[in-house]
Amino acid sequence: MSVQSVLEQRRSVRHFDSNYTIQPETLTSLIASASKSPNGNNIQATRYLIIDDPDLRSALLPIAYNQQQVMDASALIVMLGDYRAFEADNIINIHEEGFQSGYFDASLRDYLANAAIQYYANKSDEELTLELTRDVSLASMSFILLANEAGFETITMSGYDSAQLKASLNISDRYLDVMLIALGKGTKNGHQTVRHPVHQIMYRNTMTHL
Repeated sequence: MSVQSVLEQRRSVRHFDSNYTIQPETLTSLIASASKSPNGNNIQATRYLIIDDPDLRSALLPIAYNQQQVMDASALIVMLGDYRAFEADNIINIHEEGFQSGYFDASLRDYLANAAIQYYANKSDEELTLELTRDVSLASMSFILLANEAGFETITMSGYDSAQLKASLNISDRYLDVMLIALGKGTKNGHQTVRHPVHQIMYRNTMTHL
């Protein structure tokens, strides 16, 4: 199935078969592929926290405003960004691995690593949060497309209490929670949605308003 077909057919599904199990190796494969998503300076800041403990799911249900897919979906994933990915050690190690793999020479390794370190050095906390949000969102979209291509239904969830979720799951301030993704086998199709015609959202060279 083409990416265009997946996007055309994709729906946000809220009703899942609670008896359907996604095998761990399938989830691992989806995450491994999603990890190839674009990300700033290849710092690889996205983290995937899989919640499969039924007791934890029950604890999260009221935190997510009693959205039943928290309980019924085959998999619930907390999409996180790791602030430590901005640290020099992480950046240097990643580029060293690229050098050892033969992807570039030592000169380019050092140039890329130093450029990335300098890029993040003077950014504010708000700017770093935006960087993480971008990277995690790109990975999340890739994961959703891959899951839909594999025959699963999905829904992204921002409707939850962030502070309570992090406390319940013992997630430290090292991580930014960006969204939840629920996936599994749907029992009821998500409703269709209206989207703006392309001429209403596309501009050239300047943002003109009619």
